[in-house]
Amino acid sequence: MGHDIEWYDHHGWYNAVRSDLKGSHVANCLCYSCVGFNPGTPEDNCPVANMIYATCLVTGVVTPVYECPRFIKE
Repeated sequence: MGHDIEWYDHHGWYNAVRSDLKGSHVANCLCYSCVGFNPGTPEDNCPVANMIYATCLVTGVVTPVYECPRFIKE
């Protein structure tokens, strides 16, 4: 495929990422445009976002959200 890969620490995981995509999950993730997204406050955060974050902590995988039935536009 020919993409450059880099490694970095993410929540205690040593993750591989395509260099051209590193950090792009924020710009591409629907959550960052949703009124229900309140990272850092799990009690007020979207339950779907909480589950995705829990998966991230357990697996190290970074998952941007492209589609969501709970989305509420800001």
